[in-house]
Amino acid sequence: MRFEERSWFPALEAALDAPALDALGLRLKREPESRIIGYHQDEQQVWVAELDCGHARHVRHQPPFQQAAWVTDEAGRRERLGMPMPCVACRMPRMPPCAAIYRSTEVFDAVSLPAGLRRSHRLRAGTWGRIVVLEGRVRYVLEDEGDLMFVLRPGLDGVVAPGRPHHVDPDADALMQVHFLRTDGA
Repeated sequence: MRFEERSWFPALEAALDAPALDALGLRLKREPESRIIGYHQDEQQVWVAELDCGHARHVRHQPPFQQAAWVTDEAGRRERLGMPMPCVACRMPRMPPCAAIYRSTEVFDAVSLPAGLRRSHRLRAGTWGRIVVLEGRVRYVLEDEGDLMFVLRPGLDGVVAPGRPHHVDPDADALMQVHFLRTDGA
């Protein structure tokens, strides 16, 4: 710890400018924690922890890189019920409950997706977006959070807040649609 505080951190501060340090800080930001409320296995038989926030998180025991021996037996999983687990999906913006869809795009695949959605863009003030993946996977990047990336899939929608720079990058087999919502009741 002393090495980091006395040598490494001052060297980083001297070498990086303020925007780079801010971006690094965002990337190191801890994920919010949710409690484990259950489990299921996905189509590849990988265990998935169901979280009280409504999200899910894969739990793999693949030593030496992923240590989660507890997930390999029923007693271990049962023992972890109610325990906190980091949830990166909880860092995504929260859709206001009063938001209502006013327009939706057509369904896009990797070829038909407009180039403007693949590069940095923002939604105008008062407009929210919901990226719905129907098949495959789509990477959704929040550029103002140090390029925080979410891998969207069916069942995990992307929420886009007004004015936040972002872009998407679909896998070759992805199908997706974007719903636009507003909160003003218009």
